Amino acid sequence: MKKKELNQMIFIVLIVYVVAVICAIVIFRYFTDFIDEYLSLIPFIVAIPAALLTRAFQRRASYLNTLRDIWPNIVASGIKAIEYTKIKNPTEEQYRDVVLSLSISIDHLRMLFKNVRGFYPVESIKSIYKEFDLIRDNLKFSNPVNAYDNLTALWHQARDSILAEFDRVIPTRYDAPELEKND
Repeated sequence: MKKKELNQMIFIVLIVYVVAVICAIVIFRYFTDFIDEYLSLIPFIVAIPAALLTRAFQRRASYLNTLRDIWPNIVASGIKAIEYTKIKNPTEEQYRDVVLSLSISIDHLRMLFKNVRGFYPVESIKSIYKEFDLIRDNLKFSNPVNAYDNLTALWHQARDSILAEFDRVIPTRYDAPELEKND
C-alpha cells in the first residue's frame, strides 16, 4: 500500500470517529431515548474502523518489506547497465547478464506497481532495457560516453521514483564535511 492510500485510510477512519463523537453528543443532548441503542453500537463503531486501519498499516508494512527485498537487485541491475558502457569489448555473456538483470528488475517492479494508463512508475528502467535491445546484434554502443550519460540519467529517474515510495527518516545530525566547511 502506497503512502497516499494509507493517508486516505487514516483520514477516513478519523472522519468516522469524528462523526461518531458528534452523533454521541447529539444523542446524549437531544435524543436521550436512543442512548441505549447508541451505546450498544459503540463496539462496532470502534472496532470496524480500527480493523480497517490495522489492515492498512499491515499492507503498508508488507509493501515496504517487499520493496526493500527487491531494491538491492534493482540497484545492481542499474549499476550493471551503466558499467556495461565502459567495457571496451563486451562479450555476449556480459550482454546477456545485463539484459537478464534488467528484465528481472522490470518484472519485480511490475509485481509491485499497477499499470496506470499504459505506464509503470519506472518506465525509465524499461527505456534502459530498450537501449540494450538496440545493440543486441553488435553488443557495443556506437557512442559509449553518450550511452553512459543517457543510461545514468535514466537510472537516476528510476531510482528517485522508487526511493520516493520508502518512508525515509529525516536525519537529526549530518556527517558531511562539505556542510561543516560552509558553517
